[in-house]
Amino acid sequence: MDKTNNYYPELDSLRFLAFLLVLIHHSIFSESIPFWERLHNYGWMGVDLFLCLSAYLFAKLLFIEYEKKGSVNVRYFYLRRILRVWPLYFFYLGIALAYSIYIKGWRTDILIRSLGMFTFTDNLFTMAYGYNGIENGIIGVPHLWTISYEEQFYLIIPWVLQILYRLKKTDIMRILGIAMLFGMFIRALFIYYKVEHPAIWVFPFTHYESILGGIIMGLGLFDRYLNKIPSWVSFITGLTALWLVTYLPNIDVTQWKIMLTYPLIGIGVSLILFAALRGNLGPVSSLLRNMGFRYLGKISYGLYVYQGLGIYISSKIISAFVSSDRGIIYPALLITSSLIITIVIASISYQFLEKTFLRIKDRFTLINSRPI
Repeated sequence: MDKTNNYYPELDSLRFLAFLLVLIHHSIFSESIPFWERLHNYGWMGVDLFLCLSAYLFAKLLFIEYEKKGSVNVRYFYLRRILRVWPLYFFYLGIALAYSIYIKGWRTDILIRSLGMFTFTDNLFTMAYGYNGIENGIIGVPHLWTISYEEQFYLIIPWVLQILYRLKKTDIMRILGIAMLFGMFIRALFIYYKVEHPAIWVFPFTHYESILGGIIMGLGLFDRYLNKIPSWVSFITGLTALWLVTYLPNIDVTQWKIMLTYPLIGIGVSLILFAALRGNLGPVSSLLRNMGFRYLGKISYGLYVYQGLGIYISSKIISAFVSSDRGIIYPALLITSSLIITIVIASISYQFLEKTFLRIKDRFTLINSRPI
């Protein structure tokens, strides 16, 4: 099968940095260091960076396929997503479910969470029942609502992109602009009726600015303007947008000010992505091309899935030697050991579980984006 290579090493490093933000968000923090506390409180922005990267890649690679083949092979697209996502997801879910039943017995909360997890609607169950379902549900899976969110995104994205590929850039921008306004309208309704967190955060129609930003960057809709600006200006502007978000109410607060939160995140992560791919960022570009970071980005899916297990094991080990009231020492040791343990687990998983399915996935790949 004739294939075209389109590997962007910077994306792998950005994936790892996105995971690192989420890991910090899910770990404990030290109140004695304001910056660390803020990074912890707003580390969820790593999820939006993930979403933007995915949307960018799909928009870019499927367009190359469309240009080369005359259409997008939707069946192959679905097969590739299944072979990449499902094996690790169901492997981890099976372990978490078995452990939860062993600890708690078979209960209603486990059944409810299982329905969401196995049908990839867990974000909707999370919207209704919260991250932990009823009375905690399945142990170690609250963060996996994002997999359901992305699976719903995968379901429609090849069809949407095929429509957009046929249109002029002005028409595409008009459609994406309407889509953004629609999402903001639904979000405004949620705020008006005081729908509690995490509804806005986990519901696809109220949280997709970062996806729209990734599509815009993938289709190069603003390249003519952005290419006139130095990369470092785009990069600093993106970081500034994310920094401004930390001065708005956090996403767990349903206030009108969060109407600004999601667009700012979308702008921020999109500009950072554009600047990273364009390069010329000095030491930042060197860091993003670092082989170690690139490897960690390659296993970032496993890092994300296994992070709860890594934090759990780490907390048991660290608590046996260090008291949690030791100021900065305990959280620093916890985050460091959690990262190391999660990397070890994800590396083993990638080598002995995921690679097998990635080789099969390669048979259905028309446009290569990364070597296995």
